Amino acid sequence: MKRVVVLVMIWIALVTGCATTQMLKPEQAPPLTPAPDSALLVIVRDAWVGSAIVFWNYVDGKLIGETQGKTYIVAKVQPGPHYVVAATENTGVAHFDFQAGKRYFLKQGIAMGVWRARTSGFLPMTAQEAQEAIKGCTYLELDPKVAAPAMEAALYQKAIDEYNADIKVNPEGYKELRAYQGE
Repeated sequence: MKRVVVLVMIWIALVTGCATTQMLKPEQAPPLTPAPDSALLVIVRDAWVGSAIVFWNYVDGKLIGETQGKTYIVAKVQPGPHYVVAATENTGVAHFDFQAGKRYFLKQGIAMGVWRARTSGFLPMTAQEAQEAIKGCTYLELDPKVAAPAMEAALYQKAIDEYNADIKVNPEGYKELRAYQGE
């Protein structure tokens, strides 16, 4: 009986965390060149661990794309301060003052969770590191025919509050991410 319960729990976790309903796999990825009036954000999830589990990625609470193992997304971001949030069983946050004409490369970390994979946050990448990482990844983009839901306001605010509290407690742990200025 225990075995059946465990199998049912695993199946539920896989079914509820695996479907990407808003993403397309275009034949060609966009160039990683920012427009002069905006910044370019590239989120790379190059780990195969937890490949089927979806992470939802937002800028200021607006969905910019979903990542799974061995995938990456690209988003145009207006200049100015913005929060980048990955949501799964937990949240990971980065805050940047995006500069027009610059590229921001973030590696999305993954860790084991209770019900589904968790994010271990973001790590900045150089353009060269990102180019190498995406060679083995699939580019995904939001389906323009599907309305992209915003992050729930309370969850978004909780993620930002936790991020800011973590920085106060462990500033050294965020030093590299906070110092990252893009390229």
